Amino acid sequence: MGYIGTALDLVISNTNRKRGRRIVLRTPSVLSVIFTSTLVFTAPAWAQDPDSTVTIDPVLVRVLRSSVGTGTPHSVSVVTGSELTRGTAGAFLEDALRAMPGVQIHNRFNLAMGERLSVRGFGSRAQFGVRGVRVLVDGIPATLPDGQATLDHLDLAGLGRIEALRGPSSSLYGNAAGGVLHFRSLDPATEPALLSFRSTSGSHGLLTLQGVVSGQSGNTGYRVGVSRLSYDGFRRDPIADDGSIYAGGKRSVVNASLTLPAGAGRLRIVANGVLLDAKNPGSLSQSLLDEGNRQAYRFNVISRTNKDVKQGQAGATWTGPLGGGEAEISSWVIKRELDNPIPGKVVDLDRKAGGMRALFQDQTEISSGRFGIGAGFELELQSDERFNWKNSKGERGNLLLEQLERVRGTGLFMQGRLDLDAGPSLLAGLRYDRLRFSATDRFISAENPDDSGERVMDALSPSAGLLINAGTDVEVFASVAGSFETPTTTEIVNRPSGAGGFNPDLEPQKGFTLEGGIRGGLGDQGTFEFALFQTNSRANSFHLKYQQIPGLRTTRMRGGRFIEDGKLH
Repeated sequence: MGYIGTALDLVISNTNRKRGRRIVLRTPSVLSVIFTSTLVFTAPAWAQDPDSTVTIDPVLVRVLRSSVGTGTPHSVSVVTGSELTRGTAGAFLEDALRAMPGVQIHNRFNLAMGERLSVRGFGSRAQFGVRGVRVLVDGIPATLPDGQATLDHLDLAGLGRIEALRGPSSSLYGNAAGGVLHFRSLDPATEPALLSFRSTSGSHGLLTLQGVVSGQSGNTGYRVGVSRLSYDGFRRDPIADDGSIYAGGKRSVVNASLTLPAGAGRLRIVANGVLLDAKNPGSLSQSLLDEGNRQAYRFNVISRTNKDVKQGQAGATWTGPLGGGEAEISSWVIKRELDNPIPGKVVDLDRKAGGMRALFQDQTEISSGRFGIGAGFELELQSDERFNWKNSKGERGNLLLEQLERVRGTGLFMQGRLDLDAGPSLLAGLRYDRLRFSATDRFISAENPDDSGERVMDALSPSAGLLINAGTDVEVFASVAGSFETPTTTEIVNRPSGAGGFNPDLEPQKGFTLEGGIRGGLGDQGTFEFALFQTNSRANSFHLKYQQIPGLRTTRMRGGRFIEDGKLH
């Protein structure tokens, strides 16, 4: 059995709207103070010329390499500027994405689990992190080769724009069925040096501190941001009798970027690091909620469930002319250490990952219009050293699993675009992905045989789109696309028997989406976009088992029916 879904997207943006009052349950009350200081140094005389001409670039959708309203047969949205931070604490992901249509955020106010993010329903079954959606941060993938992404390192207060491509993106970005989210930090300040500081305090012990230094020197721009979040939460400890809280946590993030000339193009270097220490109060049953219980789950407290993360990431992207066309070449590395006591076991994970992506584009004038083509490749590597121990009241008990897991992903893709003078525009793409999962079992004994093995998953993902100008500032579009989504390493190692190695029954999800819509402008009052789509997904077999421990039941589920509104049946 597979997934099938039909849904509707409606987006209306009013540039002159009045903002209403937002009432949010369990959202911390916020008091925010912002200080900004500009350090003025000697600058060239032209920088102070009041008659200088400034050219404003068009709004570019970088995930599609095209401009909004100039021929995009896909559902896309861009949020920039004050919409990202106005009236928010800047502490949670939902603060930045609340204005993004088609993107749902479930904020559990649990730093250990993170916020559940889904695009058109894809990603809604993730227990933690983001899956089913390709995530980029400043052009560098936050999504690992196995399709899992974590956004602990995201500098929410420093975001300058967010782009969302809703719908299948496998022909562009591979292992993603729901779409693409691209988070981009603010550009460096135009002054030689700009210092800013922001502090936010709120209920339940919420406190954020954020500082940024940014500027330009000649053709080189830089930006360094540091942030600190502490949050106590509101889930009381059901065991302690002193009214103490078992929730919340602390998160420290540093982000840095450097943009400078390199050859005939530009080089952007980014680096970030995060330290996270958060308790996991768990979820409650419906019966406890009906009783008005808002305490932490008792067994989580007994197990001392929490999440301790240390992560660093660095990457570089070069863009510039090459061979008469334009090239974009990126590379990145990630190092992540995780200590994660959960009910039943303690997980220790040491992860190393990296990759590179190259894209070459060119276009030419033809007798009937203009033709452009792009082609490239992607190579990604992931290596996880995983240890599982029995959870003995938060301490490590008997060793349950020790194995080395590797993922190697390769992708080849190309995309062509034809803009006809008569009006219509055609877009077509094709991508081939191959992912190899391998496991080396290091916990072998007479009772635990060698469970080493490997799985190979591949797919060919096509896409095609048509866009027609239907009048002044009005476009009609239609598209068809295939999607490809593999299980993550966390899912594929979850065997019903509890043994090591990989689950042999778990298969990738392959889908097919039909979409049509209309978008346009409302003069100086705003824009609108209306889209209708249907997604069919097959060969989606997932088999989950939770260990038999007090308070948790064993659950097995194969296949299912998925309606693209975020509900799982």
